[in-house]
Amino acid sequence: MKSRMMKAACTHRFLAFAVFGVVKVLAAALAVPSLPATEYDDCEVVTNCVFDASRHDARIFSIRMEIDAVPSNGIEVVFGRDADNDGILSRTEEALVVGYDCGEWKVVDCATEDETTCTGPFGRVVFDWKLRLGSDRVPRSLAATVNGQPAFAQFGSSPSSFLFNPAWNAAKVVRRGPDDPHPNILCSVDNDPLFLYFR
Repeated sequence: MKSRMMKAACTHRFLAFAVFGVVKVLAAALAVPSLPATEYDDCEVVTNCVFDASRHDARIFSIRMEIDAVPSNGIEVVFGRDADNDGILSRTEEALVVGYDCGEWKVVDCATEDETTCTGPFGRVVFDWKLRLGSDRVPRSLAATVNGQPAFAQFGSSPSSFLFNPAWNAAKVVRRGPDDPHPNILCSVDNDPLFLYFR
């Protein structure tokens, strides 16, 4: 089991919220300002936002991340339930982590802290994740790729139940390391996407 956290010398928090519409064609967009300068090389930046996974007709949970992958940076999307409604997804409220960490892509079950990893290329990388759900909103199959190459095949046609929960109502993006990954991230449940733009 790998450690999920890299030591951060400083933390800047930007809180941003977006509310989903009930009509399929509606979407919520979120723009995050440029990150502030820091005197520390090892910095962590966290952005919290609303992510409603409760659609009764949800059939697919998608994540698309486009980043500059280098050995010294990391970025992850964390999903869970903000039980106390304070707008911040705390460590104890986290359920699923999907992201990149210094050369490896990872999926973490936060309840057990079990981490599954796969290596990927450096440079501009596109990570695609499509988790298909049954009518009961239980995971049925997962197709994940890194620059078009299959990833996390071990989940395949029998993905674990921790990969999706309709009770999730929050997400956060965590960026670590001295090198900005310049990410573009899209997360969606069925046809209601939440766009997270970072620069």
